[in-house]
Amino acid sequence: MRKTFLTSAIVGLSAALPVSATTLGTWNLDNVAVGGVPADGETEVSTIFVDNDKIDSNGQIAYTAPEAETPGLTALNDSYTSGAGTFDGCIRAEVGGTDCATGFQTGNRFKLQLTETGAVDLVFNVDPTAAGTQGGTNTDGSFATPDTNTYQVFGRAVNLTGLELESFELQLGFGVGADFEASTAGDGLSFATGLTLGPENLDAFTQYPFGLFGDAPTQNADLDGFFNNGRSGFNVLLSEDSIASDGFYESILTELNEGRGYEDLFGNWLSREMAPAGLLWDNDNDEATDALVMAWQLENGTWEALRDIATLPTAGDPDNGVDPTAGTAVSILLDPMTFADEAAAIAYFTGQGATVSTEPNIEDIANLNLNFGIALTDGIGSGFIDWASVGDKFTLRLTSVAAPVSPVPLPAGAPLLLAGVAMIGFLKKRRTS
Repeated sequence: MRKTFLTSAIVGLSAALPVSATTLGTWNLDNVAVGGVPADGETEVSTIFVDNDKIDSNGQIAYTAPEAETPGLTALNDSYTSGAGTFDGCIRAEVGGTDCATGFQTGNRFKLQLTETGAVDLVFNVDPTAAGTQGGTNTDGSFATPDTNTYQVFGRAVNLTGLELESFELQLGFGVGADFEASTAGDGLSFATGLTLGPENLDAFTQYPFGLFGDAPTQNADLDGFFNNGRSGFNVLLSEDSIASDGFYESILTELNEGRGYEDLFGNWLSREMAPAGLLWDNDNDEATDALVMAWQLENGTWEALRDIATLPTAGDPDNGVDPTAGTAVSILLDPMTFADEAAAIAYFTGQGATVSTEPNIEDIANLNLNFGIALTDGIGSGFIDWASVGDKFTLRLTSVAAPVSPVPLPAGAPLLLAGVAMIGFLKKRRTS
């Protein structure tokens, strides 16, 4: 990768030189096929290929109208300040608008579906010629503070690999597939710092969706998460050009939900078809909002209800979600109810006046929200990117790692049986040789 270097002539200047402030451009589609329609006929996908030959793929961006539009992902230059920090723009789901921070549960997140565990490369164009005046050198020949543009990333990774995943890594660099070259320290491309993401005000933060794990007051919501009122996700280790997972965290806020963090319940990041079934209730009669999970199926086939709708809410109580149409409420159960089978669970909620539907696999169990930022920093001098040399674009790569598969234990006597079969084969080979 070519760099720009400071010359002796520049060092002798007595004033700061004007330099360009690199801004984020569009999602580069050279390794993408836009608009495939899967079997459900509703959700479209933009397939992300390993390279520009568009043969092999490890992932795709999924989008469903009217929540998101073609091609499913966009990059915007839109200056704003939020609780997460001050930004010059964002990478988010394509909604046909120019706003970045549209609020909680408004479809900000793009959906990156992982179909294999290999690398998935999202490439973004940059504009290194946008107006800017910072950078250059000070009167003493030292570098002036370079200009940095920071972009918030509203991401969601969905495990559709058919495998349990134990870890992942995000990397910044240039090129795709076998030609990918990692970004280096001090080159002007980095993950952002100084952000205040999540309850701990972190620079990078992951969590499984709030509907499953989360405390209502922290999201200005009406109802805590289904499994736990504490968040759950992967810890991450942040360096300049890498965000790597480092095991699970589980924010247990009450004794009621102890032992109901993601790792407690599922062990690893489950692929969607591995997720348990659930009973869902559209409590606000609004197709644009997510239905509430009311009960889920345990491994032994029984069903457990962790929410109830029999009790009206108390004013100001965040543990209740009101159905404005029916005047009923959802509440967290202090003592979970169990039912022998699905029919019994459905009958219970039907008796309360709620129409519930069965979801074969609770979708959000496979979905991991990714919260971080990307910084583009300009400067003149050794180490900074010569954008022309990398085609005025950079790559955001996500790679996932499958959990080891435990071998199936052989029944007693099987080793002797296998040895006997092997000996028979050996004798037959001797007789025919």
